[in-house]
Amino acid sequence: MQNEPPRNLGFDDIEIVGTKIKLRPMTPADADAAWDLVHDNREILKWLLWDGPTDKTEFARRYAEDFPEDMRQGRSYRFAIEPVAGPEFAGSISVKLPYYPNSADLGYWLGIPFWNRGYMTEAIGLACYFAFTCLDCVRVSSTVFSDNMASRRALEKNGFIVDGQLRRDVFKYGRWQDTYFMTLLSEEWC
Repeated sequence: MQNEPPRNLGFDDIEIVGTKIKLRPMTPADADAAWDLVHDNREILKWLLWDGPTDKTEFARRYAEDFPEDMRQGRSYRFAIEPVAGPEFAGSISVKLPYYPNSADLGYWLGIPFWNRGYMTEAIGLACYFAFTCLDCVRVSSTVFSDNMASRRALEKNGFIVDGQLRRDVFKYGRWQDTYFMTLLSEEWC
């Protein structure tokens, strides 16, 4: 069975609310705040599998066109992370549907002003809720750099386990990085 987007769920309006944060679909209005938080910020970018945005116009176009289209097509669901206390863009989490059926891959980042508040741990939990209940996934995975212990702990707090370490998996900032491949199965999710 291939991953297909659930029908009639109104993804443009979906909001998943936790105790600290909520997830909502990315909008074109989020592009400026995201750019300000992540562009040229090596403290965030060093932990990401991508090198970050380089062109503000192209970055804004992706928020206006690519992200909503990916969501409509059921390829990827990109959510803004927003504190419940106020409508402020804090970061992003995506639930991507790769080529194999009933599996999702998480990618995420959080702006530095929002670190150490438990936001990402809760965002991962809400994204897993979405993947398991709305997309009928049987597995959710994420890849983290082996020295990114904060990200690994946020995943472990949600029940993820390390399936393996990939040596010299990503070439970033002039050196090879090892990564952990971590997964959570639907029957382990609580």
